[in-house]
Amino acid sequence: MNKKLTSNQNLTEKVNQQIIYLLNSQINTIKASEKRPLILISTGAYCPPHKVHIQNFKICKNQIKTHNVILGLISPSHDNYIKHKHSFPWNLNSLIRLNLLNSIIKEEKEENFILTDTWESEQNDFIDFPYVFQLRGKEIKDICKSTINLDVDIGFIMGADLVINTRCMKFMCQIGILVIIFRPDWDNNIVLDMKNKLDKKLQDKVIIVQPDKNYYFYDSMSSTHIRNLFEKKDFEKVIQFTSKDSVNILNNYFKKFKEG
Repeated sequence: MNKKLTSNQNLTEKVNQQIIYLLNSQINTIKASEKRPLILISTGAYCPPHKVHIQNFKICKNQIKTHNVILGLISPSHDNYIKHKHSFPWNLNSLIRLNLLNSIIKEEKEENFILTDTWESEQNDFIDFPYVFQLRGKEIKDICKSTINLDVDIGFIMGADLVINTRCMKFMCQIGILVIIFRPDWDNNIVLDMKNKLDKKLQDKVIIVQPDKNYYFYDSMSSTHIRNLFEKKDFEKVIQFTSKDSVNILNNYFKKFKEG
């Protein structure tokens, strides 16, 4: 699919340099591994983000045995998507969502493994997740090959619920590696049936991971939950599920609207 991309990608160029720096710092270890390097991408509203969004990358790194997971990229959706998905005041712009994500990544001490990616938010308009995976994934592969001569696979993290609702499994694993995270509140057998109906070559490009139910707050955590806690001014729990800086970032954001 052809998409017209914006040329205003100043922040994305900085992200690209971060990717190169992090991978170059571990290039010898990466190339010494017998497993192919895998860079993971996850997209979504992140309105607001919470610790499970970070947890998903760590689960993948620990459980995926077929590849060497070397980097995770979190890509907040375009503001135009958020405006349709959430009403005021929770239609948080990408800068706020990126700041919130970075605060959680920092608190979880994952700066050397997980980066926020601004590519999606810097486009002219919203691009749906399969094409973010296709277009941004190709860019990242090309960057790795041309700058540090590293041939990488690109994987896309999806929850089982999204895979079931969108029926996009075949398309996604034709692009790259599809990593599916089982959800405790969904019939995950549907995902297994979908995988088994694929050709064998495509089945090999679908990786399924199963989170430990005791890992953080996996059963109950959602952005809706965080919004409700914040509106109830239960800031202690907001901090517990996000980061110490998240409450300040959100309070300052809402304060500007009240003053304006």
